[in-house]
Amino acid sequence: MTREATFGSDAIRRQFSELAGLLENELTVYLIGGGALTLDDLKNATKDIDLIVRERAELKRLWHVLRAAGYEPQEELPEEYDELGAAFILQKDLRRFDVFHEQVAGVIRLTQPMVDRSRHLFDEDDLTVRAVSLNDIFLFKAVANREDDVDDMVRIVQTGIDEDVIVEEIHTQLELLESDEFIGAMKHKLDRLREQGYVFNIHEEIDLLNDRVQDGQAVYNAIGLLLEFEYEDNDPFKGVPESAIQRQVGDETASSGIEWLERIGAVERASDDSLVLTE
Repeated sequence: MTREATFGSDAIRRQFSELAGLLENELTVYLIGGGALTLDDLKNATKDIDLIVRERAELKRLWHVLRAAGYEPQEELPEEYDELGAAFILQKDLRRFDVFHEQVAGVIRLTQPMVDRSRHLFDEDDLTVRAVSLNDIFLFKAVANREDDVDDMVRIVQTGIDEDVIVEEIHTQLELLESDEFIGAMKHKLDRLREQGYVFNIHEEIDLLNDRVQDGQAVYNAIGLLLEFEYEDNDPFKGVPESAIQRQVGDETASSGIEWLERIGAVERASDDSLVLTE
């Protein structure tokens, strides 16, 4: 069955009103996707309402009220939705809620700066609905693997984005997560935008970061191979000496890659200054 965009702005408000009537305790949800764009009149309707909550108790609360409203778990979903890392996905007829707890796609977290930038939309009974900023929706959509997300990113770009805010949040995420998994996904989405004629300075930042990620991966692989075939007994080094990594990947890549892996916590220096994988 082909799912159409069935949540217009009025339908979103009615649905939240129904959920509010079922709540027995306070609940704050953050819109992070097409629902927020629909309420901002940037699109006519959305297939899914993407929500994120901060507390596990709120996650359980939202599960129970959605089930009480007739939403059911789906046994089969496209692979792209499996990769989203939703806490749960519930559907009624052609309408669906994708609900996340703290993190989206396993790589982007709802940070305090995002919360501070979010906008209050409305309160009803014990329910508070907020929307993260368009800059942050752009970032969430940049790491998701859904085809429609590129169209939503175009809508946001046409409205206007603050590239400095997005770049700052990217670096906040890198420090918080100690993971670079989302950089490749962002580059892919931004390349898609570039193909449609949308080019801006953030492309340069992501390209540079992606180069660092590639250097880090080259160094990580080199350390793994050297540990297996040359330094398996860790004697006389506790890990792999930097000079051995330089012989494998070259001085420039070694320097860049080691610095990057140390930044994301993937390697650390042993007492003899050799490199040890932390994962």
